[in-house]
Amino acid sequence: MTTFADFQLSPFLAQRLSSQGFTAPTPIQAAAIKPAIEGRDILAQAKTGSGKTLAFLIPLIERATKPAAPSREGGRASAGSLSGPSALILAPTRELALQIETELRKYAPPALTSLSVYGGTPIERHYRALRRPPMVIVGTPGRLLDLLGSRHLKLTEVQYVVMDEADQMLDRGFLPDIQRIMGMLPKERQTLLFSATFAPAIQALAETMLNKPVHTKVDLGVSSPVKISHGYYVVDSEEMRSRLVHTLLQTIPAAGRAMVFCEQKYKVRKLAARLGGEAAFVGAITGNHSQAQRERTLSAFRAGRLRSLVATDVAARGLDIPDVAQVIHFELPTTPNSYVHRAGRTGRAEKEGATVLILTYQEESEYLRMVRRLRIDTLRLKVPELVPMPKPAIDDTANDDRTHGRPRRAPHHTAQSRHREHDRKPWGTHGGAPTSPRYGR
Repeated sequence: MTTFADFQLSPFLAQRLSSQGFTAPTPIQAAAIKPAIEGRDILAQAKTGSGKTLAFLIPLIERATKPAAPSREGGRASAGSLSGPSALILAPTRELALQIETELRKYAPPALTSLSVYGGTPIERHYRALRRPPMVIVGTPGRLLDLLGSRHLKLTEVQYVVMDEADQMLDRGFLPDIQRIMGMLPKERQTLLFSATFAPAIQALAETMLNKPVHTKVDLGVSSPVKISHGYYVVDSEEMRSRLVHTLLQTIPAAGRAMVFCEQKYKVRKLAARLGGEAAFVGAITGNHSQAQRERTLSAFRAGRLRSLVATDVAARGLDIPDVAQVIHFELPTTPNSYVHRAGRTGRAEKEGATVLILTYQEESEYLRMVRRLRIDTLRLKVPELVPMPKPAIDDTANDDRTHGRPRRAPHHTAQSRHREHDRKPWGTHGGAPTSPRYGR
């Protein structure tokens, strides 16, 4: 069995991994770390919760803190910080960017400086932080382009590039921004792309950004059947959807948490209010919430002060939240990939979990086609006796997406990039099935 000792990591990093209880790498880490340390480009696919973040952070830390050395054929020079960052990590959402940098700081020596940059916060903070360029930048595309456009950030020294959740980053909504950023990077660089899912068209596009990459596919799918159970309920009204969600939340173990996903932002706010809001330990996250609100809500959810979180897909990717016992889909997801990433919030770190959908009779056949495509076994469940709804919280949806309201943005965002750090594009891009009129926004 492979252990972290087999990689001959620096003593500092080896000690940090040991202090966190890590002795053996996960399959994706075992497959990706060695070639990445050697300088190879990587195209890696593995299920959510499989340890992808450390699979690219460990090589980054090793290459950034060791003296440059000749790399093998197909590799590139070791990273090092000069007048700008030597490593760039791209993430689709603010929360994921923050989480990646938090993990980096946990394992990297203090000399390896880093900064996360994202929209929703005053850009002047990033201007000040970039006066002394960090060695690693973790950021979302829109804010990176703002900083590049104002010349507060230069990418001329970047030698190590990571694209996390690469399938979403290369989707049509993000692609122009990604292409602009990649065009500003040195041609001689090491590039690593990681994701849980890759449509064929997206994978072909990814290949154009890589140089003789190592292809790694391990632990594909949502999770093993033993770890995550899949089921669905069929209801005949919107009122029953809400009451069933409330009933299911009452069954979550005392030490567990639940996540409820909705397709649209106004539905998140309306459902969270109907479930009683924070007075009933229910939080909500959408792209319309400020960064401070989102961080505060996620912190309370992780700490257990909130036991349930209602969210759009802004919370579906990359976030590592422990003890999520159940994922509830308030309605049918618009894409198979969305289903995979949402379900991946439970059953993490080899723990058991459950994911259930609440469907109408019309949605049932579409869902069954989806799970057949994903090769997932699912079971139709009997609707339990529904418990009374709690006293609702105040539902402030005056400026939600039904009335075309938009969240306030930092003034430096471009018109094209404003929405991209928050909202997922509907099914229908890069060879997917056409967008259903019922779910189009």
